[in-house]
Amino acid sequence: MIKIFLETGKKTTQEYVFIKTLLVTKLNKPSSDYELITVGGWNALPQVVNAFKSNTLENGENLIVFDADFAENGGGYEVRRQALEAEITRLGIDAELFLLPNNHDDGDLETLLETIAQKGKHTRFFDCFGDYENCLGTEYQTPNRKGKLFTYISSMKSLTMAQRHKLGQGEWCFDNDEYWDLDSEELKPLKDFLNK
Repeated sequence: MIKIFLETGKKTTQEYVFIKTLLVTKLNKPSSDYELITVGGWNALPQVVNAFKSNTLENGENLIVFDADFAENGGGYEVRRQALEAEITRLGIDAELFLLPNNHDDGDLETLLETIAQKGKHTRFFDCFGDYENCLGTEYQTPNRKGKLFTYISSMKSLTMAQRHKLGQGEWCFDNDEYWDLDSEELKPLKDFLNK
């Protein structure tokens, strides 16, 4: 079995739902072929070391999909990769590593999501949100990228009430190409990693 270890701590997050949607809708992977495991932070691998080792003993494959993060929060692609590779070696586990957004740049899931949002279809939203951020200036704290993307998806009038109720559980309608472009070239590195 393929076990995919995600940095998030819960299944009810956009990270978990996004990866699951990508596996099912774009890579045609039946859920019997893989298991998504939530880790609870980039430095929490020791808490799930037994899941890695038991899967390896059963000839399974272990994949890690974490955020590269940024220098401002103690990360960045090179820093995070080196730290995680050292931890993988220290723990004696077999795993392949992919750092969001594209396995070579600083960033995170939100960096990737912002690149695949249907900006051409929703130009007005992004223009107005940019104006809002500029208008607030330095006097107020503007929403972070996760808040911006949540505002993006929750502002869609075409969402049903049922869909709106699930937004807080990470169900951001990733399978709807009105909102997200899952065929974007920006997703190719992640798709290739998950598909091999």
